[in-house]
Amino acid sequence: MQETATPKIAVLVLNYNGAHFLNDCFQSILKDTSIKFDTYLIDNASKDSSVDLIRKKYPSVIIVQNLVNLGFAGAYDKIIRELDYEYLVLLNNDTVVQENWLEALVKVAESDSQIGACGSKILMMNDKKIIDHAGGMLTIIGSGLDRGKWTTDERQYDIQMEVGFACGCALLIRKSAYLEAGGFHPDYFMYHEDVDVCWKMRLLGYSVLYVPDSVVYHYLGGGISQGDEHPFKTYLCQKNRLANVIVNIGIRRLPLAVLISMIYDFVRVAKFSLKRRWDLLEVLFRAYAVTFRNLNTLWKRRSEIQRRRSVSDRECKEFFAPVIGSALEYRRLTNEKNEVRKHEILADD
Repeated sequence: MQETATPKIAVLVLNYNGAHFLNDCFQSILKDTSIKFDTYLIDNASKDSSVDLIRKKYPSVIIVQNLVNLGFAGAYDKIIRELDYEYLVLLNNDTVVQENWLEALVKVAESDSQIGACGSKILMMNDKKIIDHAGGMLTIIGSGLDRGKWTTDERQYDIQMEVGFACGCALLIRKSAYLEAGGFHPDYFMYHEDVDVCWKMRLLGYSVLYVPDSVVYHYLGGGISQGDEHPFKTYLCQKNRLANVIVNIGIRRLPLAVLISMIYDFVRVAKFSLKRRWDLLEVLFRAYAVTFRNLNTLWKRRSEIQRRRSVSDRECKEFFAPVIGSALEYRRLTNEKNEVRKHEILADD
């Protein structure tokens, strides 16, 4: 019997001034000899010692240096289009991988050519019993909802299953499906671009799977992200979730999605006003202004994916979090996070 050829796999670690994370991250990656793969450091114009560290300590790692910070979306999209691999595995610089994490992802992806992406079970680095992400649900307001976030891992999420999206922190993508879905749009820069790409894959008939046998540990806050209620993060999340609504939701559900999105923002305006967070209010409205200014471009992107979609919103329903359930879950996430921080289980952002 003829042996099946090993697929071409690349692990891509995106980095921006994350030298303090890189040794642990690459040490864990390169310890894995269960499967053949190439490893890349994608550096977004870091000003620290990141590139020198990897060049000296890990000579087998291929280094790609961007002249400017392209963000998560721009940097990954650029390199994915340039490289010739069947699977590309995106991995945050502030992670440590468990043995055989990659083999588990590839095994699932190889089981069905209609699997467009699959993601790891992600646990918090500072307390490995706390879940960061166990697969995600789509929401009608254009964001993603992480299953199990801030809960104690008692193996309740150890069943492999289809999900709405998988987190870009540790995400295997099939290049052909990624390109067919249009890839990460550089305008996103960072946040909700993983939701967008997985959502598009689903509309085109691809599956997105959560793989609990692939375990990754992740620092809270991270090497390239901003903390909660940071103006830059709030702006990008707002702008990008609005884009997801406009581009990806079917025409019949679009009015409802816009209405619920506006209600969600009315609540946020009230919350930020009570807190006197005028900086957050400013970026919230600036995101709306940018969205309206780019409405024509967004509608063209919408027309393209809606024209090619083969799966209806009704067929995607099981991958969406219920509206009321989403609201309650967001409240639970906030309460759980505050409780965890109060007891100093996790490190500061």
